[in-house]
Amino acid sequence: MFIFRYTIIINMIEADGREFSSGIQIMVYKKIPFQIGAEIMLRSSSNRSHKAKSKIIGVVNRELILIEKPVFSISDNITVIVDEDLMVAYLHEGYLFTFDSRFGKELIKNIVCIDYPATFQVENLREAPRIKVNLDAAGSVSGSQFTGTIKDLSETGCLLEIPKIVSFYKGVEFTVTFTMPNDQLVKNVQCKIMNMKFNQIYRKTDVGIMFQGPPEEVAKIRELIKFCMRFKV
Repeated sequence: MFIFRYTIIINMIEADGREFSSGIQIMVYKKIPFQIGAEIMLRSSSNRSHKAKSKIIGVVNRELILIEKPVFSISDNITVIVDEDLMVAYLHEGYLFTFDSRFGKELIKNIVCIDYPATFQVENLREAPRIKVNLDAAGSVSGSQFTGTIKDLSETGCLLEIPKIVSFYKGVEFTVTFTMPNDQLVKNVQCKIMNMKFNQIYRKTDVGIMFQGPPEEVAKIRELIKFCMRFKV
């Protein structure tokens, strides 16, 4: 077992936002929300054809980012050594974070560090804007009932956190009921699973879902989102 003299920050949530009386939070990222096990893309600054994928192992005192040692390639059969300036891309919940960095030393076998960015750029890749919420939800799939928490909400879908590991898969359809921050009940809205992420450490499942109907229920959600984005309340 290797013991480091640093504190490794696990599952860091580094996002600041404005919270309003309705309980809605619109996020403004001031720091990058690195998460352990998430994938990042690296590319040589001097030769854009030299690129690699890696995974985040940890963050050290906002100075270094620990990653799996990447293997840079220019084709399926040719690899290259890159030890120069890097361009790094990290995707988190529909937001693309990009920043410049440099390689540090190799800490142990297959784990290297890169510099923590002083500045970064962020781009929202979602088609519809999302608001941060914390809403209790009850769902039903194939006759089975489950509960969870809606963590963000848009006109077209939401992120549903289920406090256990579930055996859903992409494309599964189900219904969900919840009360919005304006106290409107959204009942038995039909949903389709678009993506899933399992967190074995905290034994939970994050489910990205798309709303499909009925129109009158989806309309309630759209009106709330439009109101929030227009008036910031």
